[in-house]
Amino acid sequence: MIFNVNNFEYEIWIPVYILNDANYNSNFYRFLLLLEFILSIFAGIFIIVTVFIISKTRAFHNNLTSLIIFILLSWILGTAGRILQIPYIIGTRTVGNVTSDIQFWWTDDELEMPKIDSIREAWPLFLGGFLTWHYMFVLITCFYILGLERTFASWFILDYERTSRWRIFRALLIFQHGIIFVMHWFCFFNHINFFLGFIVCFLFIILAVVIFISNWCYNKNLLKKFEQHTKESIELYTLAARFQAKENVRAFELTIRIIIVGFSLLIIGICCVIAINYKWIPSYSTLFVFCFQNLVHLNPLIVCPVLILSVSPWSKAIPFFRKVDCIALKSQRPVSLSGQNVAQETDFYFNQLQNTWELKN
Repeated sequence: MIFNVNNFEYEIWIPVYILNDANYNSNFYRFLLLLEFILSIFAGIFIIVTVFIISKTRAFHNNLTSLIIFILLSWILGTAGRILQIPYIIGTRTVGNVTSDIQFWWTDDELEMPKIDSIREAWPLFLGGFLTWHYMFVLITCFYILGLERTFASWFILDYERTSRWRIFRALLIFQHGIIFVMHWFCFFNHINFFLGFIVCFLFIILAVVIFISNWCYNKNLLKKFEQHTKESIELYTLAARFQAKENVRAFELTIRIIIVGFSLLIIGICCVIAINYKWIPSYSTLFVFCFQNLVHLNPLIVCPVLILSVSPWSKAIPFFRKVDCIALKSQRPVSLSGQNVAQETDFYFNQLQNTWELKN
């Protein structure tokens, strides 16, 4: 919904379709709100457990781990925004003379925009809208930022694993928020068309996929060099580089699962918003809005399990999966290596250690 502030001094667009919605007086929608409250508690628990496991169990470089933790904790902002907006959506608090007859997600018709003298009249609503936008922008840009971090990991592959490189983490965080605040300026102050806004969102997702696939191909080629030309590659790459290449491939395998899940949620959300904005099924608008808002708000219920179960060290941190893994290991038989493979592997590590020792001395 877009508000005309002080006779078009500026406009404010918040991700809300309707205020003072009378549908929430029905038992069905009251039940949905209660269900949302319960699921929100579980989502918070999922976030806490996931952040704890990721922070305590090393699976990737600290920069990637820290970015993932930051993205997960951003859910707090989205939750705060949702809490601030709900009283206005269900009608326990009002904004000026805005009635439930005003229903739209985005419009370029200035006559439809409700008028207010100042955002101070309902600052919790607008603050909630700002925080909700912020969380949505974090989700939209997160894959792109994670892809850039993996690009740095590939670029500095010779020593990335052995150094913290916190400057990269800070730079990526600042860069992401620079993008986010530009998006705030376009969306929150209504300087962008509805359709163009969705194109920008898709571009970030597509760009992230391209970056991850490029990194995956690059690191897979490196691993092939190690496997096919061991003695030759040892002169160019270190054990740290080999380890980093494997980590980059694992990071892609993790991210592609999250991208598939996130992209599916995004498609469902976009379908809901399009149905809402163009009023395809007006009688179900409240339900579509509720579904979209909770796809954003309750996504940790899906994303967190996928995240944990996609990375072996993280899943093993959960007692149940640790027991399953132990049972699987007991059932496996040892596989003997051929003499040639053993010798080749031994030469590789021996030469590498020798080179390291010579450098230190």
